[in-house]
Amino acid sequence: MSSGIRRRHADEQKKNVEENEQNGENEKIQRELEKDSSLLRPFHWKFIAVFYLALILGASFLHKCLPEPKDPNKEETQFSENRAVKILHELSGYGWKPAGSYNYVDNLRFEIDTQYVSGCFDIPAHDTEGMNICYRNVSNVIARLGKGAKKDQISVLLNCHYDSWPTSNAGSDDLSSCALMLELIRLYSKNPKLLVHDVIFLFNGAEESSLLAAHGFITQHSWRHEIRAFINLEASGSGGRELLFQAGPANQWLLNSYLEAAIHPHCSVIGQEVFQSGVYPGDTDFRIFRDHGRVPGLDLAFVQNGYWWHTEFDTSERITRGSLQRAGENVFHTLNHLLNSPYLEKPNEHSDRKSVFFDFLGLFVVIYPLSFAHFLNMTGIITIFGLVSHRFYKSTFLTLLALRDYLLTLLTIAIVLKAMTFMSLFTYGALRWYTRHWLALVAYGLPSVWAGLSVQGLLSARLNPRVRSDYGECLELIHLTFLSGILLIFTYYDVASGFLFALLLIPVTKSLASFFGAWPNCPTINTVLTLIISFPGCAMAIYTTEMLLSIFIPIMGRSSYNPEPVVSCFVSFSAGCIVLSLSGLVAKSRNSRPMNEAGIREIVYNLLGVLLVTLSVLYVFSSFWPSPYRFDETYPTAKRTQFFHVNQIFYDRNGQLSTNETRFYAISHDYRGAEDIPFVKNDPEYTGLQCHYENNPWCEVPFLFPTKSRLNDRNIRVRVVDEHLKFKHPVKILGISKKHSVDTSDGKGTIEYSFSVIGTGQISAYVIPDTTWLITNTSVTQPKVPQENMFLYFTCSVPNNICEWIFKIKIKKSTQTPSDEKPLLVGISSHHLHGPDMQSQSIRNMIEKIKENRVHSPEWTVTASAWNVDQVYKYF
Repeated sequence: MSSGIRRRHADEQKKNVEENEQNGENEKIQRELEKDSSLLRPFHWKFIAVFYLALILGASFLHKCLPEPKDPNKEETQFSENRAVKILHELSGYGWKPAGSYNYVDNLRFEIDTQYVSGCFDIPAHDTEGMNICYRNVSNVIARLGKGAKKDQISVLLNCHYDSWPTSNAGSDDLSSCALMLELIRLYSKNPKLLVHDVIFLFNGAEESSLLAAHGFITQHSWRHEIRAFINLEASGSGGRELLFQAGPANQWLLNSYLEAAIHPHCSVIGQEVFQSGVYPGDTDFRIFRDHGRVPGLDLAFVQNGYWWHTEFDTSERITRGSLQRAGENVFHTLNHLLNSPYLEKPNEHSDRKSVFFDFLGLFVVIYPLSFAHFLNMTGIITIFGLVSHRFYKSTFLTLLALRDYLLTLLTIAIVLKAMTFMSLFTYGALRWYTRHWLALVAYGLPSVWAGLSVQGLLSARLNPRVRSDYGECLELIHLTFLSGILLIFTYYDVASGFLFALLLIPVTKSLASFFGAWPNCPTINTVLTLIISFPGCAMAIYTTEMLLSIFIPIMGRSSYNPEPVVSCFVSFSAGCIVLSLSGLVAKSRNSRPMNEAGIREIVYNLLGVLLVTLSVLYVFSSFWPSPYRFDETYPTAKRTQFFHVNQIFYDRNGQLSTNETRFYAISHDYRGAEDIPFVKNDPEYTGLQCHYENNPWCEVPFLFPTKSRLNDRNIRVRVVDEHLKFKHPVKILGISKKHSVDTSDGKGTIEYSFSVIGTGQISAYVIPDTTWLITNTSVTQPKVPQENMFLYFTCSVPNNICEWIFKIKIKKSTQTPSDEKPLLVGISSHHLHGPDMQSQSIRNMIEKIKENRVHSPEWTVTASAWNVDQVYKYF
């Protein structure tokens, strides 16, 4: 027993000795930290925090900076917003102006040249899922200005559209551009000496109904062959800085004209590549002029304040003051530069090349060829890989340790973002930042920075102070290597947006200086120089994030996909750039935490603390603002909805009437779903979709355009209503002929149909063969490959709003089994987008209720596009 006591006593003594040794070692480390003058102190980090806060605020200010509106000058050589806005107020005051409506036609006051045009063409999958279009009698108003009696054989085209979304006044989209063009006409008519070549002003009357009028002009008007370049003016927001987001195809001289002449240039190749990827939900006449006219051009658009695009709130009064002045001056000077360009005479003979272009904080523009960008990128990448290889050879263990810790920091930020995305969505719902953008920074930016820096600090505390300087250099090289890998991928795939990562590689100069022993060891100088060389990359990252958030947050209000990952990625990009660029400084900072208190347990506790504090802060804000929407007369941020009041007549395969009902469709465009609409949530009569025809991909929803992929079950609710719609001219579909035949090449059966459809000026047709049949041809278009189904869109402009269309469909059996009797299902939706039949009493009552309640209740802050539809489905 005594021997056991002696063993325990010996163990306790040994443990005490080890603790004393550890404490002694810790005290020794603390003394070394106190003596090491190269380590950063707290005041350095205060300076860093102030620096980045100022950078964030400065980038936000410059992003929103606009010039003061001007009055006309005596010489009539100055663009004047104050004069243009008077025209805009008058045009916007006409109300809703969809193609073919009374207000739309009544605006035709320019008797220079009016074109009424018809045609057919395809729209590939981009903003929509792709469709085939036929149009009839849509109108264009064209003004042409030139010097002298004889027309010049060279001209530049300016384009806007004066039609509107069915339920919008189009103050910004796109009457603001038309008012701008009218002011330019005034300026050029007073200064004909500026007209070195002719200028054609196209006021097109059917853009919202899928770019029809632009197609009619560029493929059929007699002036189209003389156009050498164009400027398309668009709006998916209400004012702010207009963005050059597309240029080309190629024709570097055209882009240079804008960059050299524009007084307030705002452009980014990121915008061009994002838009052309289809991620951005929209399309413009630019694509029509480019693809069907083979003309190079510039695409300029207002993209800020996108909450009001295609809504009742898009009025001229809400356009940000100074926006027209800025856009007008840019377009006026760019157009003058184009008219004097020697390249205008033979633009296609000049070499095509892709360029990298962007404006730096809105202060100046940078542009260089993509080939030169590849050279710069590869030079930086090779330099960085050389430096990291040398470091690995020199300090293998420390480099591997830095790699491990860098990946742990990255993983930490990713885990925090994933956790915040999930918990924010689960606890508070989507779009909490929809009205207040800064909440996205609280939800995703602050926890990313906090978690990243604190974890890196804990990992650095585990190291002996003697190696922390070298460890910090290894961390910086690992970070640059990671960025180089991303840039290498961008370079390989010719993605010009990689310039952002190239800017983030500028700190390689610090690594080179350290390699040659020229980097100062003074912590203050080290901090200042590190911030200076990191400034271009981090500033552009923050500026780009500000731009993307201001554009995409309103867009999230019309996207059915989960918006949280998108917004969290935008925010975390800047946050990650800041944290990881500072990792070397974190390692070289004074850290009083003992080595034995910087383990995995402390890291986990730290992450839990970050999440808990962030969620608590969000909970407090959520209690103040329970709804993401806000109704304010000056700046409303409303929930986007779509309502269809539909007469539906469905026939079975035997030709017998199976359904004759009137339904009310409630569609939410955002991720919060239809149950977030107050009167839908409280009405048990609203149910989910139940398709009448099993093989109908559109599930009898009366889509105006093929956008079913944007919506899912959570976004649509439907109920049967008592108010049956009585149309003076109900929709009709007649089978004129049906011819069976056999394809001699493969012996498979074919059927050719001829149909007659009578309905309003806007008709959507859904062609759905049985599963063993494919569509091989139509009179509208010939598909490149056989289609399982097809969406056809017909629009026409006539006084009585009644149109008849005759078209043919050819289908082919995919097997050699006997033909079915009626293998083709055809659905027709006749949309009443204007006139006395546009909105039923049920729709009017609903809109009145919304307007009455949204003043007092944020959850009722809803904006509705709503109209009547007459729908029929038949087998043939």
